[in-house]
Amino acid sequence: MHRVPNPDAAFARTNVQSLEQRVALVGELCPGARSIGEICAGDCTAQARLYRERLGLERYVAVDVSPAIAARLAAAGIEHICGDALDERVMRPLAALDVLFFGPPLSHDCDGHRLLAFDDVRPAYGAFVELVLGRLAFAGTLVCIAPRSTNLGDARRLHAIARAAAPDVGLRRIHYSWSTVTGHGEATEPRLKYVELWLARGGDEWRTSGAP
Repeated sequence: MHRVPNPDAAFARTNVQSLEQRVALVGELCPGARSIGEICAGDCTAQARLYRERLGLERYVAVDVSPAIAARLAAAGIEHICGDALDERVMRPLAALDVLFFGPPLSHDCDGHRLLAFDDVRPAYGAFVELVLGRLAFAGTLVCIAPRSTNLGDARRLHAIARAAAPDVGLRRIHYSWSTVTGHGEATEPRLKYVELWLARGGDEWRTSGAP
C-alpha cells in the first residue's frame, strides 16, 4: 500500500483548463460515455460537477486512500470508495465503468511544487495498468495522468506493459495539458501541467494533442 498523504497538507487541485480539455477528449475519444471513475481522486468536486454537466454522466465514482478525503467526498455527495488503488477488491467494482482517470500524487505530499519523475510516482503507473487492464480486464478507456516530465520513453514503456497485460490495448492519444491561468484564475504564460496517456482497446494511434 502506498503512503497515505497528510490530509491537512496542501495538495494540488486540477486546473480548470485541464478539466475542460479532458471533457473535450472524452467527447472525442469516448463518445457515449456515461460513467467515469476518478482514482486517487483528492479534491475532485470540480471535475465531478463539470463531467456531469458537460457529458451527461449517469455515474461518477471517486477512489482515494485517505479517510479524511473520503469524508470530504461524502460531505460533497460524491459516490466514493476509500481504499488503495492497487487493491483488486477496491478496483473491481469500477471495471464496469466507461472511463477511468488515474491521477496519482505527482509531487511529494501532493502540493504541486516538488515534481516527480514518471517512474517515481506512487502508486506506480505500470502496476495500476497491469491490475486494471490485465487482472480486471477493463474494457473502457484508461487515462494515466502523468507528470509534465513524462517523455516518449516513459510512454513506450507503459505501452509495452499495457500490451503485455492486454494485447488488444493501444495508446490512442498523448495529450499535453497546458494552462494559461494560475490556480487563482490569474493569467500567466502557457504552462505544461500534465501529460495524459489515453489507453483503450483497439489499434495504436500515438497521436498527440494539446500543443500551446
